Amino acid sequence: MNRYLALGCLGLGLMVSPLLSGMATSAVPAPKIGVIDIDSTLSTTPAGKRANDSFEKTRKAKQSELDKKQEELKKADADLDKQKAVLKPDVYAQKRQELEKKFVELQQVYVKLERDLAGERTKLIQDLLKQASPKVEALAKAEGVNIILDREAVVWADKAVDLTAKLNAEMK
Repeated sequence: MNRYLALGCLGLGLMVSPLLSGMATSAVPAPKIGVIDIDSTLSTTPAGKRANDSFEKTRKAKQSELDKKQEELKKADADLDKQKAVLKPDVYAQKRQELEKKFVELQQVYVKLERDLAGERTKLIQDLLKQASPKVEALAKAEGVNIILDREAVVWADKAVDLTAKLNAEMK
């Protein structure tokens, strides 16, 4: 009985193996991949420079406002230190506490500013990608590329797959 079972399994295996080997050869071909450097496009193309300049204006204005508040706090701290000798200890402690509260508020403003700027930077890159998207698609089709990745997402890539210069030439 075992002999018949072994022969049956062998026969079944011989019948199925050509089917399975046919599946392996009909697999999808490996995709052709291209790489672009979004940061390069952002910093070297006219469209990227315009977007970067706008971002820098906003960043500098917010930084200036923050610097002004920081200087006011430093001045208030120096003034309070000068008045320490003439103020009663409880009044001095109260004013010190108010100053520390303002310092904490300034730190919160700073954290919010950093978050806002990060969001604006992300929006700037998304807007640039939206503008570049049709150009990237046309470039991919012209080069026969199936996938294009950002250079920052790639550990290493051959220079032959880097399409940044071609994209930057298209961006105005």
